[in-house]
This record gives sequence, C-alpha cells and structure tokens, in this order.
Amino acid sequence: SGTLTFVTKHRGEFHNDLFECSNMRCISYDKVCDLVNDCGDYSDEYGCVNNFQCNETQHFINIDKKCDGEFDCNDYSDECNEECSSAILSSWTLKISAWIMGVLAVSFNTSVLLRLVKNPTANSFARVNKILRILVSTGDLLTGIYLVIISAFDTVVIGNHYCKRQMEWLSGSYCAALGVFSTLGANISLYSMMCLSIFRVTSLQNISGDKLEKYEKIALTFIIILVVFLSAGLALTPLADSLKDFFVNGLSYSRDMNLFHAAVSKQ
Repeated sequence: SGTLTFVTKHRGEFHNDLFECSNMRCISYDKVCDLVNDCGDYSDEYGCVNNFQCNETQHFINIDKKCDGEFDCNDYSDECNEECSSAILSSWTLKISAWIMGVLAVSFNTSVLLRLVKNPTANSFARVNKILRILVSTGDLLTGIYLVIISAFDTVVIGNHYCKRQMEWLSGSYCAALGVFSTLGANISLYSMMCLSIFRVTSLQNISGDKLEKYEKIALTFIIILVVFLSAGLALTPLADSLKDFFVNGLSYSRDMNLFHAAVSKQ
C-alpha cells in the first residue's frame, strides 16, 4: 500500500500545504497544532508537542499549563497525573516525620500530664510551675494529635485521591477544624512556655517556698485564662464570617458547573 499526498498548484508550482485529517477532511497546515479541533476528530492536534489533551473533555490546552499548579481541565487531568500529582503531605520524608513526631508527641505528653497530675507539690511556687507545665504539655499534646490526624487523612482517608479532591478538602470543614486544632495547640504551648520562663526568672528570689500572695494568685489565674482564650481566639479568627475575606484566596465550585474550572481566584 502507498500514501496519497494532496498538493495544490500555485503559479505553476505544486505545493504540499494541505493536511489530511483522519476523517478525510483537509485543512491548511497553519491550523495544525493550534489547540483547536479543526478536523472535527482531533487528528490535527494528535502528536503535537505544544499541547496537552484533557482526559474527559478531550479538549487541548497549551503544554505550559500542564503541572503549573492551576487546574485548566474540568477533570483535573492536567494536574492530577503521573508527572505532577499532589498529596496533603507532599513527600515520603514529610509523611514519615509527621507520623513519628505525632505518635511520640501524643505518647510522651500524655505520660507527662499523667505524672504531673498525680504527683503532689511541696509549695505554692511548685504548684504554679506545675500548672504552667501542664499547659505546655497540653499544647504539645494537641499539636501531636493534629499531626496524627493529618497523617491519617493523608495516607488512609484520602490517600491517592487527594489531587482531585484537594479543592473539596481545602474548602471543607475537616481542614478548617484541623487548622483550628493545630493553631490552638501551638499557641497554648508557646504562650505557656513564655509565662513559665517569666515565672521562673521572677521567682528565683522566692525559691525557699514562701506562699503566694493573694494578688499573685489572681494574676496567675488571669494569665492562665488569657493564655487559653487568646490561643482560642487566634485559632478561630479565620472562621469568622466578617474576616474570611482576609484568609480565603479562592472559591471552589462543583465539577458539574462548567462555567468554572475547579477553583476561581477571588480577584
């Protein structure tokens, strides 16, 4: 069998300037690999190095838009493929580290809290030290629980489906709750450690075991309440309706809405 070449005659010369589509249509070569289905069967776009074909819709996008971090295909195939898929925890090093640190933080801080609660204190200053250490361990425990939960979502609950579900995940209640959880734990630990350091420095002269004065007890109670409520306030701030615009940089739409691709910038 042979091949048939279509040529055109112009000013006495024959030119091969027509592309034969698979459906036997002919188009000019300037319409080949232009990201438009000029043939009607996509044959003018197959094999081109300048485009990428979306899986479901079969339409073509510029190759530069593949793996650029933005969804251009309705089925997310330009970002969710063997070359550039994503996960909650992006690397195996991060996954393993999160599991190890999370489990160790939960185990050690649970042990520390049980020991602190059970052991009696000799004097008032030891009690203050104990209370602040309990707050520090509580914050670290919350952070450890967060690491375990986020690791479980990454490897068990969502796993390899994260790439196509990341808009649903990032705009969902589970992600928001985990964000509050991690911020609360980190802030409680940070502020409690700061208060513990200040207390230890200022109480060096009273290390003999003198009782705390009444105003000092009031101040301590105020500090504990402040640490907890300040941490909770900072953690919940992004969820306030009046402040969401400062923290949200995009909107997620259902894939059934063909007006948009996955996420739309609020700009």
